[in-house]
Amino acid sequence: MTDKIKIKVSSFVANILENDALRFGFLKNEKSNKNALLNKLIPTLVEVRKARRNEIEYILKSEYNREDSENIYSAVNTVIDRVYFEDEELNVLEEYIWIRPSKETIPTYDEIETSETIITAQEIPVYIRGLLNEYSQLPQYKREILTFNRELGVFADACETRQILHFRDKETSERYKAFAFGYYYGYLYDQTNYCIIYDINNKTIKAIPLYQIQDIYTIKQKYKPSERLIEQLQSYTDNCDFEEEISVGVDENVF
Repeated sequence: MTDKIKIKVSSFVANILENDALRFGFLKNEKSNKNALLNKLIPTLVEVRKARRNEIEYILKSEYNREDSENIYSAVNTVIDRVYFEDEELNVLEEYIWIRPSKETIPTYDEIETSETIITAQEIPVYIRGLLNEYSQLPQYKREILTFNRELGVFADACETRQILHFRDKETSERYKAFAFGYYYGYLYDQTNYCIIYDINNKTIKAIPLYQIQDIYTIKQKYKPSERLIEQLQSYTDNCDFEEEISVGVDENVF
């Protein structure tokens, strides 16, 4: 794998990446850092593409029992980008972006080079451009979910298990110890996804934009909220006034 990958994209895709780098806080010297955005995003996009292929293979084998399923599966993999994500739909290819793989993402780019390009019969720049073409046509809330897929996964697990959550707010650098209640997909007015939490230390309910959550993890200790706290969290979520935070009384059944 080379140190840098050069990809020619449309101005549409370049503008989406510029907007998302700024919107999601990928900055360097107060300017957009598209390389950081892409290194975080592309591993997830590759996994999405692989999961789609696996689903196609499963349906062909389990539901249709076709003897030529392997041939169909192979053909689908080589044409799917051409059918759904043609460059012509996104204007002329007129801008270049560069990706410098990070230490953490080198295995993903190695997989693209040694496996994905063979399966799809594409060169590395064309394959990655296909991923970005697909990404750029999605609404902003969905692009945010894909970019911060790992963070949302940890948060969702905390909601399920009620394990205490720890994370840092990227914008304020404030650290949180929290009970994770739920998340709100922002597909309506502001296209921002919100994670609803009870701040255990400050005894407040608030919504944190997904893109601001960083260094997230859970501990084995679980939080036992009172019925009253659950009612307050639900009311806060139902009202969708996420610009505010509300103070609540001491929750006596803490652990």
